[in-house]
Amino acid sequence: MFTTCTSVNQYLDQREKVGVKPGLLRVKRLLEAVNFYEQPFTGIHVAGTNGKGSTVTYLASCYRVCEKQVGTFTSPSLTDRHAMIKMNLEPIDETFYVNYFNQLKPTIDQLDKESDPPSPFEIMVVIALKYFQDYADVAIIEAGLGGRDDATNVFKPIASVITSIGYDHMQFLGTTLPEIAKQKAGIIKEDVPVIIGDVPDDIKQIIRKEANSKRAPFYFYGESFSVKKAEEEWTYQSMNLKLAFQLKMKGDHQAHNAAVAIKTLFVLNQDRDNVSLGQIKRGIKDAAIKGRFEQIASQPDIIIDGAHNAEAMQVFVDTIKETHDEDKAIQILFAAFKDKPVKDMLEIIQTVTHNIVLTTFNHPRAASIEELMKLGPKGLHVKHAPDWQAFIEEIKAPEQVTYVVGSLDFIGKVRQNIKCKVLQK
Repeated sequence: MFTTCTSVNQYLDQREKVGVKPGLLRVKRLLEAVNFYEQPFTGIHVAGTNGKGSTVTYLASCYRVCEKQVGTFTSPSLTDRHAMIKMNLEPIDETFYVNYFNQLKPTIDQLDKESDPPSPFEIMVVIALKYFQDYADVAIIEAGLGGRDDATNVFKPIASVITSIGYDHMQFLGTTLPEIAKQKAGIIKEDVPVIIGDVPDDIKQIIRKEANSKRAPFYFYGESFSVKKAEEEWTYQSMNLKLAFQLKMKGDHQAHNAAVAIKTLFVLNQDRDNVSLGQIKRGIKDAAIKGRFEQIASQPDIIIDGAHNAEAMQVFVDTIKETHDEDKAIQILFAAFKDKPVKDMLEIIQTVTHNIVLTTFNHPRAASIEELMKLGPKGLHVKHAPDWQAFIEEIKAPEQVTYVVGSLDFIGKVRQNIKCKVLQK
């Protein structure tokens, strides 16, 4: 019997060697052990290559304005493992976390004996779903990777959302966009509406085919809804509705994510308790997410962003171009997992600056500086910072902005480090 949150997290850390395990049978076994399928569950399922976390945040913010109890599951966490599971933006209560884990432990042990051990991520998904079933009015669940065989794809949602399709996790999802799209479209369920972000026409065909086979109403960005910018505001547009809104989060891409969330709420309003236009505008305006173009220090200026694939890196660079003060120099500190498209990511960074500093961090998947150099483009001229903490400590120049970008795990470590130093002062 486990008694503390720390002991549960240490146990799950030791299970990381299980690795990524596509498939749903283990998760369903664990859910059956806590009688999940015997009670109703109200949830929205969000998949996609990029934009998932922001879309989850926008949806949750709008529901919070309505004073609903809102559960969110996102990964990875920028802090502790159990912070992947939140209720009303706060991590799951540690007592609940330990209790739910203890309920699952006998089934985990049985699956281990059967040589089919559940991964830490699968266990976290089950704890989240059961916790939300017991205490949330609505849950918003972010898929881990893919969709069809992702551990989160084990419940029937009230709406499915596919934010974008791009190249990521290709060792599991396929090497072409159509292959990846088929995996993402696997979250579509019978008679459940699906809202899709801006995707190419050939990808639309794949998603449309899957939706039609499930009799699922579908709504594509650019066809059923869109967004336009007008000075300091954005305007959401659909066939018979316009809604002006403002954003706290930086970058034009956030307006796209907000539009996907707004469409989802409007689709659900047809059959469920309405979220008013005023509540949507306030929820979208209030929404903020840690680690997404977030300024965490001033004088010197430090901005962090968890752009961990090529598409996200392009969005990150575009946001720099939209928002950067031209009077200040740009410096970028970069670290990534070794299985990421490092060459493409660094080539994109070079379009905005050549003042690039490579570093590494404590994680089994983290690329060393030497590996980053080998994976990067030929002729790459960069600086090295073996100790990122010491490097950040030495940043002094007020006429420069340092952008810290790459793996979400790395971004979380940097954020925690700087926040702790601010508190100490």
